[in-house]
This record gives sequence, C-alpha cells and structure tokens, in this order.
Amino acid sequence: MEKEVTIQSKTVLKGTLSLPETRAVKGPAVLIIPGTGKLDRNGKLNKKIDVKLYRQLAEFLTSIGIISLRYDKRGVAASEGDYLATGLWDLVDDARAAVQFLKSIPEVDPQKVIVLGHSEGSTIGSSLAAREELGGLILLAGAGERLSEALKRQRDLATEDIINAKGFQGFLLRLLGVQNKVEKQAQKFMDKVLSSPKDVIKVSFVKTNAKWLREHLSYNVREDLAKVTCPLLAITGARDTQANPALLKELPKYVKADVHYYAVENMAHSCKFTEQTSTMFTTKKDIIAQAELPIHPELKKLLEVWLQNHFANNSLREEQVII
Repeated sequence: MEKEVTIQSKTVLKGTLSLPETRAVKGPAVLIIPGTGKLDRNGKLNKKIDVKLYRQLAEFLTSIGIISLRYDKRGVAASEGDYLATGLWDLVDDARAAVQFLKSIPEVDPQKVIVLGHSEGSTIGSSLAAREELGGLILLAGAGERLSEALKRQRDLATEDIINAKGFQGFLLRLLGVQNKVEKQAQKFMDKVLSSPKDVIKVSFVKTNAKWLREHLSYNVREDLAKVTCPLLAITGARDTQANPALLKELPKYVKADVHYYAVENMAHSCKFTEQTSTMFTTKKDIIAQAELPIHPELKKLLEVWLQNHFANNSLREEQVII
C-alpha cells in the first residue's frame, strides 16, 4: 500500500509512505534520501533521465516486510520551497523532519528507523545520524567522501578520458588543450562561488546554488561519521565513477559502531548492473540505458541480509543470516 503524505519541515514536503499489506506488530522503517540534483521521490531528474531507483528501493523493502518513506526534495516536484536557494543544512533539516515523521507513525517502531542515503544522500544521512537517534544507517554510492574530494576525482577522471579519447573527437579536444583547462576552469568557478555571500549566483548566465556548494565544501563528513553510534552498512559499485569504492575500507577508522562495507562488482552509481565503466562521453547515455534495469541483485541480497540480521522481527523472515 502507498500513501501520499505531508512532512512539515521549514517548508512543506510531499512524500510517499509504502507499507506492506499485512503487519502484526510495530516494525522497522527506512527513510530513503535522494542524491544530488532535482531528483524527485522516485528518482526522476527530468523528461529524459528517470533512474527509478528510489521507487525500486521502496518496492523491494516492502516486498521483505519493511515500511519505507521517500520524498520530493525541497523545491522539487510536489514539495514547496526554492531548490536553488536550498543549502546542505536545509537538506539535513528536511531529512530530520522526515525521520521524526516516521517515528510518529503507529506502525513504526521508533527505535528501528533506518536512514538509507544514496550519493549525496549518504552525506546527508551521515550528518543526520550524528544529530538524531537512528536504528541504522545505510550509505549507497557515496560513503565517507567529501564533495570537494569527489569533484576533484571526477575532474581527474574527465582529464584522463580526454587524454585517452580515440578518433577525431579526442584529437580535436587535445588540439584545443581541453585537458589542461579542466582544473583551471573548475578553480575559477569555485573561487566565484566561495567569494559570494549570495544563496544563488549566475555563472556563465546559468543560475547556480552557491549556498549549497559553499556549505558542502566546508563540511567534513568524517567528523560526523565518528559520532555515529548505530549499525552502518556501506555499499558502492566497483564501476562507480561518481563515488569512490576505495574509501569504504577507511570507514572503520572513523565509525566506532558496527560497520559492514562492500564494493559490488559490475555496479554503477545508479545501483544497476553494468559491464562497462562510464566515461565523461558515455555517462548520460549509460544512465538512461540503466534506468529500466532492476536494482543490482547483489545489492538487494546485501540489503536484505543486513536488515534481517539487525532488525528481524515478525515483519521479516525469521531466520538470521550471517554476513
């Protein structure tokens, strides 16, 4: 069953509450926090790009007996507010309001509210876990990485793609020296954002959410990971070019709670199966192609096992599975 719900944060947020058809007792519930950009509660960015990930996650969770809540970000789809003027801490406030909403639902055990963050949602979830009592934390495709680090690594990958590009396109890009301009242009952009006190600025005639970027650049997610006290599961695809799977092994250095982490082979940032690692030239095409695919089967298995082991009750399968 799905219900349209209203979450009262500093602005009004609209979301979908998904409930299993039968439930005998109060049980665990998962809040799904979306990634960067104007993604709605289901994973739709625009008419061309709809990864459907968050709807798929909700359907999967319901299939194993777990309530879930997903919502439109501030200023996106049915939610009120100004998307471009929204900062990182506004997003954390909204996620916290969603957690408190879940805790108030009669069907939910307030001690078993779990936050699942994807991409930027991993950062928001980590920050939230340091400020709100949670039953568990799941970080998909983004655990333990600062935005400044992610952007720098993505620029380095883009430079490599230009250097290694074949055919006339590669020849032309190198002839124009584009590989030497990537970092310089990025630093020029960052300097303009950091020097502005405004929430929204124009860069090359395009409105930019400067407040959001400034707050991200000054935020060290590892400091909040050190404050996490609930069980944590972190999963990143081995073929993810937007998040760094190599950082997963660093998590136990920061998180003092129970931690499990996995790099899933042949999984992209979309949490879908892929046999090829995307480049700057293929990323958009690959995201569109992966949209219709189901969630990576290994990811589903890891999620179910972890949830069984930590939150098993009458709403889940009774047997415990050992990781």
